[in-house]
Amino acid sequence: ARVSLIEIPSRTEIKSKNLFSVKDVIAHWHPDGTYLAIQVARFTKTKKSSYNGFEFFRVKERDIPMEVLELANKQEKIVEFAWEPKGHRFAVVHGDGARPEVSFYTMKDPKSRQAKHLGTLHGRPVTSIHWSPQGKYVIIAGLKGLNGQLEFFNVNDMDTMAINEHFMCTNVDWDPTGRYVATSVTSVHQMENGYIVWSFLGQQLYKVNRDRFFQFLWRPRMPVKLGEEREAEIQKNLKKYSKKFEAEDESLKSQADTEKLAERNKMEADWKAFVERKQAEFAATEAQCAALVRLSGYVETDQDVEIEEVEVEEVISMKEEKMAK
Repeated sequence: ARVSLIEIPSRTEIKSKNLFSVKDVIAHWHPDGTYLAIQVARFTKTKKSSYNGFEFFRVKERDIPMEVLELANKQEKIVEFAWEPKGHRFAVVHGDGARPEVSFYTMKDPKSRQAKHLGTLHGRPVTSIHWSPQGKYVIIAGLKGLNGQLEFFNVNDMDTMAINEHFMCTNVDWDPTGRYVATSVTSVHQMENGYIVWSFLGQQLYKVNRDRFFQFLWRPRMPVKLGEEREAEIQKNLKKYSKKFEAEDESLKSQADTEKLAERNKMEADWKAFVERKQAEFAATEAQCAALVRLSGYVETDQDVEIEEVEVEEVISMKEEKMAK
């Protein structure tokens, strides 16, 4: 077999590689075209079995250098390959059986020009890998037959943040910002249809059950045209920017608290003014009533009253009877 990179529209061949004893070839382009990974399955000398490996093209570098990557066990089945959308890393799911392994590599190694192995997760219930659109985070998912096992993984720290389950899950969809992810069960199953929205840390935020659910889509967002250098500079100085924005947030919060306190003070002043106004109206009404009483000639006296209790005995009937001796 022969793999060729062709420039369009000139149709000029800019790089090629001859491959031998090829059984199958699968091409995996990096989302921004930086790299091309060729997954190659080759026959052994006996032609009775095959082994796997990768051919990498660094497309945006001078002369498009190539390199070969072979797994420790070349006989293992390649289940899944996935590039980090914004970055230089990739993940490979490899192994036989229901619990294969997940290996992470990077194309950026300051000590060499070769792909570097970062680490391997052993015995994971996984069928697919889902990178965050912003990179760094990945969901290791065991869908369909594995009942929706979800592992939220931080590749920078090589650390598992959370392990959850969405029973019978069929789809995993990240939102464009990389802050949220939705898992869903579509109508390919007759039961458990609906979706769950998670944070990138693996915390469940929202759940909806809906019969005959077909598809979940996030609203697309306009790309941020800052350029790679500007984005890298922001990532590098993120703590400095964070402090600036936190100070602005604190200022806005303080302003909001001041406005709320002023509103409460105004409500209290209005209430006190209302009470004083009503007290003045009551005093005026009381004075008018007293003047009317004086004009009528009625004089109120505050004489003491004595209460005397008198007991009266009254004979109601009398009857005499003789007692027998």
